[in-house]
Amino acid sequence: MVVNNNDMPKDMDPTEEEMKQTEETEATEATENEVAEDASEKDERIAELEERYLRLQADYSNFRRRSGEEKQQMHLLGMGELALDILPILDNFERALATDDVKDEKFYEGMKMIADQFRDELAKNDIVEIDALNAPFDPNLHHAVMIEEKEGVEADVVIDVLQKGYKLKDRVIRPAMVKVSK
Repeated sequence: MVVNNNDMPKDMDPTEEEMKQTEETEATEATENEVAEDASEKDERIAELEERYLRLQADYSNFRRRSGEEKQQMHLLGMGELALDILPILDNFERALATDDVKDEKFYEGMKMIADQFRDELAKNDIVEIDALNAPFDPNLHHAVMIEEKEGVEADVVIDVLQKGYKLKDRVIRPAMVKVSK
């Protein structure tokens, strides 16, 4: 091998030059490895953060859904409690209207209008009467307080309603007090 001394620095001989190139190559490879490791770590960190973000997003969505459901349940619970408090007033109106002895027709008509308005407002708020008369006895809807034998009527059929029952949407807020056939 012919070495041109003009191309080489004066203080380096060929073995030193090869060592320097080897060191530079190793340094470059090390830097490339570090960069690759850095990129790999960053990719892992990005993936981790994306997963955390998606989990937080799902948690927030579930929280909103649960909060909405709880709010609706609390509203229905409050409506049911209010209905239970005011239904005796409607019962009294209906008892007063059921009398045969009407002395003042205008007063009677006024009471009837108030009772009708009361029922309409309850219906607007999804509070409806349970149809019980002549229906098969259902312990989920009816509260049997009397049992009586009646000819021509099958057993376990409601033959009289002593107090009307009401439902709020699909939930019974007050079962109907009934007399059942034997």
